[in-house]
Amino acid sequence: MRSKKDFFNGIITGACCMGLIAGLFIAVPSIKNRNSAADNIHKVTQSSEFNEKYEAICKNIDTYYLNPNDVKTEDVSNGLFKGMLESIGDKYAAYYSPEDYKDLLETTQGQYAGIGAYVAVNSKTGDIVIVNPFKGAPADKAGVKSGDIIITVAGKSVVGKELSDVTELMKGEAGTDVEVSLIRDGEPIDITITREIVDVPTVTHELIAEYNIGYIYVSSFDEMTSKQFREAIDDIENKGADGLVVDVRNNGGGVLAAVIDMLDRMLPEGLIMYTENKNGRDNEYYSNAEESYDKPYAVLINGYSASASEVFAGAIKDYGYGKIIGTKSYGKGVVQTIFPLNTGDNSAIKVTTSKYFTPNGTNIDGVGIEPDINVEFDSNQQIRSGDYVIDNQLLEALNDVTSRIK
Repeated sequence: MRSKKDFFNGIITGACCMGLIAGLFIAVPSIKNRNSAADNIHKVTQSSEFNEKYEAICKNIDTYYLNPNDVKTEDVSNGLFKGMLESIGDKYAAYYSPEDYKDLLETTQGQYAGIGAYVAVNSKTGDIVIVNPFKGAPADKAGVKSGDIIITVAGKSVVGKELSDVTELMKGEAGTDVEVSLIRDGEPIDITITREIVDVPTVTHELIAEYNIGYIYVSSFDEMTSKQFREAIDDIENKGADGLVVDVRNNGGGVLAAVIDMLDRMLPEGLIMYTENKNGRDNEYYSNAEESYDKPYAVLINGYSASASEVFAGAIKDYGYGKIIGTKSYGKGVVQTIFPLNTGDNSAIKVTTSKYFTPNGTNIDGVGIEPDINVEFDSNQQIRSGDYVIDNQLLEALNDVTSRIK
């Protein structure tokens, strides 16, 4: 649903989205004992073959490289560590330089400098796509549109790149420019975007008067999301809404603690989800008996709903309290953990540490969540209602909730 203020347009992740590969961040104890994976890495780095090839590479660079002054110690170090994480077979693994880690922390706190657009991976084509430019943010002001395919950022091709690498290119100091090459309707477009500080709420809400049903859009899950979500529900209930639609379409995930607290607000007492690491069952997360949402409600999902969004939709589907409506979700049922390296330079790594299961014991990794009511989005099926435009998926959700109001 869009208002004149682009209410539905996804008050989303601004400069650098959490994206479809955004992890679920949880605290775990530090690893003290080196496992076989580390043994294999050490075997490589300590082998004579490694040292021989390393010396040969250095010799050739030193002898023939045209621009030796461009070789910076920090860049070489970061490149080596990034390559190490990329080589372990974990598509979600990443090395964060001190600057990268600082930016990551700012992102989860809801403020950072960048272009102001939600960017995601098209699961079918692999393209990096602008899902929603935030209204009034730099990308929107520069003319970026939903559906634009990103080809280059700052002169660097992003075709086939990891989403996190692409979003890192988009970030930078406020006031600096970044050149972005896009494909729109098959035609190339070059746009210059001036970065700004983006401080955007992750939850927006409205009472849809014609239906007397509340609508909450959750763009991502960061440290403030659960607080904003609870405030939105309280406001909607204070206005006397008969039901609720929660929209997590185009939401690539985020902080696990946020979605657990939100489910605690929605569900009765019971298991919300559990995780398994390589040693077996790990953590269990429960809702308590203090509160739940007892009126009819629905949750909207699509192919860009991933990770924490799937935790949210999966738990609600298993309990049968709300209907899941839209199209199948992305299918990311694994959890990543951020490990600060404690090496004195504020760097960190992210690796997959466990997989998660819905309350009924379902792991949706690579599978996704099937909606209770499947509705393909059709941009041609939108109706205006006062100041708002209601799309066909939202209309189905509103009608479903209305049909269950007693």
